[in-house]
Amino acid sequence: MATYSFPILGNSEILSCLRELDVPLTESDLLRPAHETLRPCYETLVEIFFGRTLEEICAPDEKAMETLDYPELYTEAIPNLAFIRAMQDLARGCGIDDFGLKDIFKPEYGRTRRNLSAFINFAKFREERLIEYEEALAKEAEEERRYREELELHEKLKAEIAEAERELAEYDEEALAREIEELEREVEAATLEANRVEAEAVAAQNELQSLESEGEQLRQHMENLELEKASAASEEAHLIEQERQEAEKLAEQVKHLKMMEEDLREAIEIMKSIEQKRAQTEEEKLKLRHVEEEIASKEEEMWKMDAKIEQLQRQKEAMDEKMTRMREQGKLKIEAAETALRQAKEELAAAEARATNHKAQEEMNKKEVAEIEASMKKMVDEHNRDMNELMRAYEELRDTVVEYHSELFEAMEAMSARGMQREREIANAASPGGSSILSTPPSAMSLDNY
Repeated sequence: MATYSFPILGNSEILSCLRELDVPLTESDLLRPAHETLRPCYETLVEIFFGRTLEEICAPDEKAMETLDYPELYTEAIPNLAFIRAMQDLARGCGIDDFGLKDIFKPEYGRTRRNLSAFINFAKFREERLIEYEEALAKEAEEERRYREELELHEKLKAEIAEAERELAEYDEEALAREIEELEREVEAATLEANRVEAEAVAAQNELQSLESEGEQLRQHMENLELEKASAASEEAHLIEQERQEAEKLAEQVKHLKMMEEDLREAIEIMKSIEQKRAQTEEEKLKLRHVEEEIASKEEEMWKMDAKIEQLQRQKEAMDEKMTRMREQGKLKIEAAETALRQAKEELAAAEARATNHKAQEEMNKKEVAEIEASMKKMVDEHNRDMNELMRAYEELRDTVVEYHSELFEAMEAMSARGMQREREIANAASPGGSSILSTPPSAMSLDNY
C-alpha cells in the first residue's frame, strides 16, 4: 500500500484553511474535540472531497433493505456505517492507515490535529491538480466539439455524394458524355482567357514597376540636391556649435564623473551597511524562526495544558458534586443518627423506669412463681396419684370385663346347645297329622322354656 507524508500543521493554520473550505470548527472544538462538534466537520469534508451530499453517500440500498426481516432496526446503523466507510476511504487516500471509530466517537487532540493536517494537505494537492483537470476537461470538450463538427461535415459530404450519385444515375451515358465535352470546351476557353488576362497583367505590372523605379530615382536625386545645398549653408555654423557642445560635454562629463565618484563612495558605504543589515536580518530571522518554533511549542504545550486544565476542571466539578452529595448524605445520616440517638435515649430512660418497676414486680413474680410451682407440683402429685388409681381401676375393670365376656360366651354356647337339642326333641315327638311345630319360632319356645 502506498504511503504519503504530510506536515503536521499548527492550530491557527488548520483553522484558517478550514475557514477557506467553509468547514465548521472552532478553536475550542479543536483543542477539546468531541463527537458532537467534530462530526459536522468530517461530514463537510466528505461532501467536498466526494463531490456528493451526505444523504447521497449514506443512502441505503433499497433492494438490500427489502431482504432484511426488520429494516426499521437499521435506519440509523446503515447511514452511520456508510459515513464511517467513506471517512476510512478518505483517510487512506490522504495517507492515514489507522483511522478508526475512536477518531469519530472518542477523538483525541493529537490524532485530530494529525487527521485534519492530512485532509488539508490533500485539499491543497487537489486544488493544484484541479486546474490541470479543468484544462484537460476543456481540451476534451473542444476536441469533442471539433469531432462533432467533422462528423456533421462528413455526414453532409456523404449526403452530397449520395445526391450526386443519385443525379448521376438519372443521366444516361450519352447525355453525360455530351455534358462533359461541353464542360471541357468551356474550361479550355476559360483557361485561354485566363492566360491572356494573366499575360496582360504581368506586362502591366512590369511597366508599372519600371515607372515606379524611375520616379524613385528622380525623387532621390532631388533630395540629394536639397541636402547638399542645406549642408553647404550650415556646415560652418554646425562646426562652431559642435566645438561648443563638445566643450560643454567635456565639462559635464568631468562634473558627472566627480558626482559618480561620490555616489560610488556612498554606494559602497550603503552596500556595507546593507551587508551588515542583511547579516543582522538573517540573524534576526534565525532568532525569529527559533522564537516562532518555541512559540509553537509553547502554544501546543499551552493548548495541552488548557485541555488538561479543562479535564481537571471537569474532574473538580465532578468531585465537588460528589462531595456535595456526600455532605448532603452525611447531613441526612447525622440527622438520622441524632434522631435515633434521641429515640435511644428516650427508650433507655423508659427502659430504666421500666427496669425499676420490674424489679419490684420481679420479686412479686418470683413469689408467685414459687407458689405456682408448689401448686403445680402438688397438682402433679395429685394427678399422678389419680392416674395410678385410675389405672388400677381400669385394670380391674378390664379383668372383670374379660371374665364377664368369657362367662357370657360359655353361657351362650350352652344355651345354643340346649336349644338345638330341645328342637330336635320336639320335632321327634310331633304327631304326623297335627300342626307342624316348625311354625312356632324356636327363639320364643326357648325363652318360654328358660
